[in-house]
Amino acid sequence: MRNLIFVIIGVVFALSIATEKAEAQWGIGASYEIRDEEPKNGFGFRVEKGVLSGLPLLDLNLRGHFSYFNETNNVSLQDGIRASQDVDVYDFGLAAVAGVSIGMVKPFAGLGIGRERFKLSADHQSLQSFKEANFYWNGFGGAEITLLPFLKPFIEYRISRLTSTDDLEFDNVGRLAIGINLRF
Repeated sequence: MRNLIFVIIGVVFALSIATEKAEAQWGIGASYEIRDEEPKNGFGFRVEKGVLSGLPLLDLNLRGHFSYFNETNNVSLQDGIRASQDVDVYDFGLAAVAGVSIGMVKPFAGLGIGRERFKLSADHQSLQSFKEANFYWNGFGGAEITLLPFLKPFIEYRISRLTSTDDLEFDNVGRLAIGINLRF
C-alpha cells in the first residue's frame, strides 16, 4: 500500500512537470474611459500579444491601444444665434505590459508611447476651431480578474505626459479605464 502511494505521488509530480500550462497568447479588449480633462468620457480598444510565455507567474505582453473621446458644446451667441462646437480627441499607441498572476487576480503595470490628436470644430465663424497632434509617453497600472479562462474584466489607471502642447492648456492627463479582455 505504501509503495502504491509513492507511485501515485510520483506520477502526479511527473505529469505536473511534463505538461505545459496553456497560456493565452492574444487578448482583445474594450473599455469605458474617464479622463481628467474635457471631454471626460470615451471608449477604448486594445490588442495584446503575449511574449516570453515560458516564465512562471510572470506575464509579459505588447499592447496596441486606441481611445476616442467626443463632446458637443452648444453655445448661445448674441442676437439669439445658437452655435455648437465638437471636441474630438483620439489617441493610439504601443506599450509593454508586465503582470504577475496571483490566483484569480493579475496586477499589471506598463510603459508606452503614442500620439494624441485633439480637434475642436465649430459651426459658426465667431467660434474658434483648431487641431493639434501631440506625441506622448505614459505609465499605467491596474488589475485583471479571471472569471473564466478567456473572460477577464480589468481596471486600469493611466497617466500620460504630452509633449509640444501649443494650444492646449494641459500636459498631464490621468485616465481611468474599466473594461473587459477576451484572451485566447
